Amino acid sequence: MPDAQGAAKYLSAGTKVKVITPGDPPAWSEWDDDKGRTGPPVKKRLRAQFFRGDPKIQAEIVYIANESDRDALKKKGRAKVRIKESSGSQLVITADLNNLKKR
Repeated sequence: MPDAQGAAKYLSAGTKVKVITPGDPPAWSEWDDDKGRTGPPVKKRLRAQFFRGDPKIQAEIVYIANESDRDALKKKGRAKVRIKESSGSQLVITADLNNLKKR
């Protein structure tokens, strides 16, 4: 199994991804503040659907402009992922790189 840094070079910003091993959302996975655009129940549902491998949810790796934030996530083996559903709702969450693969 590749380490976090090895996986990161294959999942660059804009890469469409999906979960390898479906399951419940990890406790450390959090979403970014969207200034109240999406309600908490919708955020919880979207995050749960993504981690459970729902095929209706589309996801892609997000570019992080802040270098220190990018390095901190890379050390933890995590990435920011934008998840979207067909209704237009979208959310940026933190996900484990070792549990993501290209779609």
